[in-house]
Order: sequence, then C-alpha cells, then structure tokens
Amino acid sequence: MKTAAYMIDTYKTMASIGMLNEVMWQYVDMARGGDGGKLYGMKGEPTCREYNYPGYPTSFFQEVCKGMGWAF
Repeated sequence: MKTAAYMIDTYKTMASIGMLNEVMWQYVDMARGGDGGKLYGMKGEPTCREYNYPGYPTSFFQEVCKGMGWAF
C-alpha cells in the first residue's frame, strides 16, 4: 500500500511538469467519499478508486489533498 507521504512527493514532482490537473480532481472527489470517476478505455471501465486504490480509506485521499493544498 502506498503511503500518503509517497503520493504527495510524487504529485509535487508531477506538478512541476504540468501533469496534475486530472489527478487533483480525482483525489478531491475521493476525499469527499467519491470514486474518482470512470477510467474510460479500460476493460469494464472501472472507477479510479476501485482500479488504483482498492481498500484505501477516504482519510488517505484527504491526507494527500491536505498535503498538496487541494481544497476538498
């Protein structure tokens, strides 16, 4: 399982090269208890949360959002 600190470091690096907008909206949605949206083009079109973060609690996404300065 990835830690919130690991994800914060990863996303701060991504922010410096302008690749973060979609990830931010997915995390904000999941921090609010949502699923992060469908991953279109994937077999069965799973949600971001069920495909990338199965079993992760909402508090994980809230912690990453706080660390990144994303309001949720």
